[in-house]
Amino acid sequence: MVESVVRWGPELLPSAVELFVDVFNAEPWNDRWSVDSATGRLRDLQATPGFEGAALLVDDGLTAFVGGYRQRWWDDSDHFYIAEMAVRRQAQRSGNGTRLLQAFLAGLDDVSRFYLLTAADGPAAQFYRSLGFQPGRPNHVMTRAIAPTRAPRLNDY
Repeated sequence: MVESVVRWGPELLPSAVELFVDVFNAEPWNDRWSVDSATGRLRDLQATPGFEGAALLVDDGLTAFVGGYRQRWWDDSDHFYIAEMAVRRQAQRSGNGTRLLQAFLAGLDDVSRFYLLTAADGPAAQFYRSLGFQPGRPNHVMTRAIAPTRAPRLNDY
């Protein structure tokens, strides 16, 4: 078995989409990603200014990927938002995600803070905690649902 961590570039997009759909449409997420919607999400992520990503290849097949983007902070340091990470379901709980994320973070040694969003009580939160991530305090995520009827838009006035 040959394993390597490589930069996640556009050439890996089709494999990343397949992995993303397979992982996030299954337990515990049970999302409903289509190939088109996942392609749009990951293509948009790769096009975000400050994007950086890495992929774990095992025997030249994509086993995991992680990606996000740098954000400048008030003290002129870089923070990094980890937007997506996925590990092939058959390869989870075998150290693949840990090896990939550790290699990726080590390559961003000039970043002062990493952050991400995940379900507070899910297996992903346990994974990130095992790697030193902690719930952010005093910050918390605020959300707002969109009403099922179409709200007026600026152009409607």
